[in-house]
Amino acid sequence: MATSRDELFCKLAIRQGAWTQEEAVLFLQHYRLDGQGQRFGEWAAQQGAIDANLAARIENAINQRVEGHVQDNRKRVPAVGAQGSTASPGAKRTTRRLRRGGAGSGLDFNRHPVQSTIYVACGVIAIGLLFYIVFLFQKQDVPTPVPQVADSSENGTANSGSSATTTSQAAQQAPTFSSEELKAMSNRIQMSITDARSYLRDGKTPIGLKGLMRVREELGGDGLPEELLGKIDAEIAELSTIVAEIYAELLEELMEARAAKNAEDIQDLLSEIESSCGTAFRARAEKEGS
Repeated sequence: MATSRDELFCKLAIRQGAWTQEEAVLFLQHYRLDGQGQRFGEWAAQQGAIDANLAARIENAINQRVEGHVQDNRKRVPAVGAQGSTASPGAKRTTRRLRRGGAGSGLDFNRHPVQSTIYVACGVIAIGLLFYIVFLFQKQDVPTPVPQVADSSENGTANSGSSATTTSQAAQQAPTFSSEELKAMSNRIQMSITDARSYLRDGKTPIGLKGLMRVREELGGDGLPEELLGKIDAEIAELSTIVAEIYAELLEELMEARAAKNAEDIQDLLSEIESSCGTAFRARAEKEGS
C-alpha cells in the first residue's frame, strides 16, 4: 500500500507541475533510502522539494481517493509543532535543532541532500561563467614591440635620433583595409578620374587635376594600397603631361601674338592658359612670353 501511495503522490505532484518525472523518481529513491517513519509527502516537504501546503493537499486528495483515512503500518514521526504541548521531549529537541538550522545558509546536506546538491552545482556553474566572461573582456591583443636603435658613438646623437625615427617608421605596419573599404576607395578614384577627363574635354584640366590630388590625400596619400596608389598617380602624371603640352603650344602662340603686338590675342591666350593650365602657368607665361 505504501509503495502505491508514494507513486500516486508522485503522479499528482507531476500533474500539479511541482516536479518533473525525473525529479519524482529521484526523490522517491532518496525517500526509500532514508525516509522511513514518515509519509512521502511530509518527507519531501521537509527536504524542501515541495511546498508543505501543496504536499498536504496531495495527501488529502490521496486519502479521499482511497475513500477513507489510510493508516500507515509504519511508525510515523509527529510533524514538528503539530502536536503542540503534547509533543514528546525528543520531538521538542528536534524542533529546536530545526529552528537553529533554519537561521543558517539554508544548505543542509543531511536534511536536504537533493536540494542542497542542486544549489551547489548551480553556484559552481554561475561562478565558472562569471570568470569566463571576465576573461573575455580582459583579453587583449599583445602590441607589436617597436625596435629601439641604440647609438654607442659619443658624437653620433643626431644621427642616432634620425636612425631611430626611420627604424620606427619602417616597423609600423601598413594599414589594412577590408574588401568593402577597398571597393569604396576604388570606386571613388574611378569617379574622380572620370570627372578629370570631363574637365579635360571642357578645357578645364586644372580643376580635374586638383580634384584627383585632393582625393589622393583624403584616401590616405602614400598609405593607399599599391594598386590604387599606382592607378591614381598614373592618372595625375598623365594629366600633368597633357597640361605641360597644352602650355607649350599656347606659349608659342602667345609669343607670336606679342611679336605681332596684337593685344586682344595676347589677352585671349593668357585667359586660355589660365583656364587650361592654371593660374600658376598664366603667371609663368606672362614672364616667359614677354
